[in-house]
Amino acid sequence: MSEQGARPAATAGVMTAAAVVYALAAIYLPMLTMMMGLLWPVFIALVTVREGLRWGMLAAAASLLLTMLFATPVTGAFFVLSFAPTGLVLGALFRRGADPMRALVGGGLASLAGKAAAAGMMFLIFGLNPFDISMANETMDETLAVYRSLGMNEAQLEETRAASAQVLELFVLMLPALFLGSSVIEVTACFVVLRKVLHRLGIPAARLPAFTEWRLPVFFSYLFAFSLIGIYWGTTRDIAWLYQAALNGYLISFIAGLVQGISLMQFLMQRFQVSSFVRVLIYVFIALNGFMAQIISWTGLFDIAVDYRKKFRKSQ
Repeated sequence: MSEQGARPAATAGVMTAAAVVYALAAIYLPMLTMMMGLLWPVFIALVTVREGLRWGMLAAAASLLLTMLFATPVTGAFFVLSFAPTGLVLGALFRRGADPMRALVGGGLASLAGKAAAAGMMFLIFGLNPFDISMANETMDETLAVYRSLGMNEAQLEETRAASAQVLELFVLMLPALFLGSSVIEVTACFVVLRKVLHRLGIPAARLPAFTEWRLPVFFSYLFAFSLIGIYWGTTRDIAWLYQAALNGYLISFIAGLVQGISLMQFLMQRFQVSSFVRVLIYVFIALNGFMAQIISWTGLFDIAVDYRKKFRKSQ
């Protein structure tokens, strides 16, 4: 093999080995699987950026086979299918010099496609449907049976069953928004880490704007307003699909508003030179207080529409 062909093979081999070891560590630490999995695409993205999409796909395929070999086949396939598309698309867009927003959108869509492929595989093999709550209800019945054997009375059991069923139903209804949120978190984390690694390697890569300058599309403000209407109509007119769609839209717009609101708050705290200790206290208070988080989210949604920072700069 020529030197020109050996370098890509060596790079792909080293990164594949690292990716497999990392994947096995994530798989055998169940409580950290998803958290560690968020950064797994970086290995595939590095190969793609440095050597091209073909080598990235070969590294992903090799990682798939080795992870299936050393873990269980289903677990290995589920893990790699969930995260490899993010690395391939993000690496390809970095290699082409795409702007950060395009890279994030492309990587987010690839992440959703990967999660859908992994869920489809589980459905075909085991018939597991994430939107079917029958299995969860069976597990809840088994848990309540244990509580009954420990002496819990029937009234308490019924209250627990009703509360658990309501939470479970709400969780299933919000699954699409939760999948979308996890994809956004995954691609953002990978973007930040990948850019830092490329910078260390001397490879130029566009950076995200400063957090205090973030401005999300006005689409989220409209989505919030239409979601409120949809929730009202879906509830009062008993339209199940409208209620679910509106509920997911509300959650997505709420998170977007929260990010925008925290960005605005960070901008104002920098302007007024609030100390780091006080900032930490404020963020902790928001994290622990749902009502304050809601206020921040609403403020952020209004900021998306009217741009308070622009008005503030003009007044200075």
